Amino acid sequence: MTLPTLPARGEQCPPAVELERVATGEDVPAVAAHLPTCETCRAYVEQLQAETQAFMKARPAERFVTQLQRRKPSRTPFVVLGVALAAALALLVVLPREQSPVLFKGSLLSISLKRGDVVSTLREGDTLREGDALRFSVKTERPGNAVVLNRDGRGKVTVVAPFNATSAQVVKEGTTVLEDSAVLDATKGRETFVAVFSEKSLEVAPLVGQLEAGQSVTCAGCVVDVASFDKP
Repeated sequence: MTLPTLPARGEQCPPAVELERVATGEDVPAVAAHLPTCETCRAYVEQLQAETQAFMKARPAERFVTQLQRRKPSRTPFVVLGVALAAALALLVVLPREQSPVLFKGSLLSISLKRGDVVSTLREGDTLREGDALRFSVKTERPGNAVVLNRDGRGKVTVVAPFNATSAQVVKEGTTVLEDSAVLDATKGRETFVAVFSEKSLEVAPLVGQLEAGQSVTCAGCVVDVASFDKP
């Protein structure tokens, strides 16, 4: 899911990120006071909410998991992965008002979490559990290519978004929810997620090799964001 294009607005209009926070259900008083006076911003928020609802309706988590479980093991090694292709979760879901999306370090990566029937956004210091479903998005100032890798508690590295990809996903300027999600298995330890963005085409294999070797993920001209969580 890619966010709709932000229309031209006046100098008094709030930043796009503030409108996106309101679209998720967060209480932002300044924006709440602005929306009744600005048809453009109000229409943008309503479009965000409508497209999120359509995204979620078209990709129910239960259906995605069922489809995954029906696949042959030779095609999708679900059991042995620290994370595996699973339920599609939109970033812009309606979240409890006290929560807001967390952008880690370089403000590239954000992660949405579905645990049971509860959807939230991951925060630094949160812990993960077996069965947690994760969805990844990136926010960029320019179009380019993005990918998310995972290194689980055993040191196993998996390309999680897009799942098992050999090249990064093309993304537009703004916020893009990446293809595919991840469901965590029973492996305990530190779960590390590495998001990489490049304006140029991006091959994934060298990045996987660096992470498998326990090295920092780097590439020329890339933006790299790292988020780590304990899974006791």
